[in-house]
Amino acid sequence: MNANMPSVLIVILNYGTYDLTLKMIQEIKDKLEYDNYSILVIDNCSPNESAKILGRESKKLGYHFIANCENKGYAAGNNIGIHYAISQMYKYSWIINNDLVLTDHNILIKLVKVAEENESVACVGPKITDLNGNIVAPYIERPTRWSQTLGIGIAKKKRMAHCLTSGIVYRVYGCCMLVKNSTIQKADFMDERTFLYCEEDILAERLLKINAYSYYCAEADVIHLESMTVNKWNKGKTQLVIKSMDLYLKEYLHYGIVSRFLCETVRKIIMMIR
Repeated sequence: MNANMPSVLIVILNYGTYDLTLKMIQEIKDKLEYDNYSILVIDNCSPNESAKILGRESKKLGYHFIANCENKGYAAGNNIGIHYAISQMYKYSWIINNDLVLTDHNILIKLVKVAEENESVACVGPKITDLNGNIVAPYIERPTRWSQTLGIGIAKKKRMAHCLTSGIVYRVYGCCMLVKNSTIQKADFMDERTFLYCEEDILAERLLKINAYSYYCAEADVIHLESMTVNKWNKGKTQLVIKSMDLYLKEYLHYGIVSRFLCETVRKIIMMIR
C-alpha cells in the first residue's frame, strides 16, 4: 500500500446477492487504480447462505467481513461500516453497491482528490449511468414542494442540464459515494430510522447543519446496474419508502401534513409506473 495516498475503506453492503458481491470484489481487485484501500463486506442478515459463503471467501480474497444478526436497512448497515473504518483509522469510506461496473479505473483517485482539495466537502459522488448510457441526473439543489409535485418534470430537466458539470450539489447517490469519516461522525452518521430511501437526502441535511457539503464529480463515472430486486415495485417496498420519505419531509424539511401527503402521493405514482 502507498502510505502517501489517504486510506480508504471500501464498504459493500450485501443482502442475499453474494454472487454479485464476490464479482464486485474481484472487479475492484482487477481494475481499481488506488494503492491504499481495504474492503469490508457487511452481510445484512441475508435469508440465504450469503453470510456463510462471504465469510468463507473473505479469507481467500483478503477482505474484512461482518455478519449482521438483523437487517435494519441501508443506513444502519453502512453506519456499521463507517464506525469500523473510524475504529481502524481510515480517513475515508467508499460506500458502493455490489451492482456497479467500474468503467473508470481511476474513479477512486478522482473522488479522493476532490475531497482532499476541498475541506468543507464531506461526500463525493461520480457521474452515474445505466447500461444504456443514460446519465442519472444529479440533485443539484435542495428539493421544494413544487419540484417534488407539479414541477417534478421541469426540475429533472434542470438537473439533467448540469449532469456534465462538476461542483457542489445538494446530495449524491448512495450507490457510490465517498465520505469523509471525521465529518460524517461529526454529523452523527446516517439516520438509522430509515430502512430504504431518503438516506442520502437526510445525510445532506445533517451535513448542511455543520457547514459541510456534497460534491458531484462529473469527471469520474460508473455504471449502476440497479438490481431488479431493489427496483421492482411492490406494496412492502412502497411502505418502507414512504415511511422514510415522511421522516425526511417532516423532520428535516419541516413540511406540514398536506405537503407531505402530496409529495408522497407523487412518489407512489412514480414507483407504480416504473
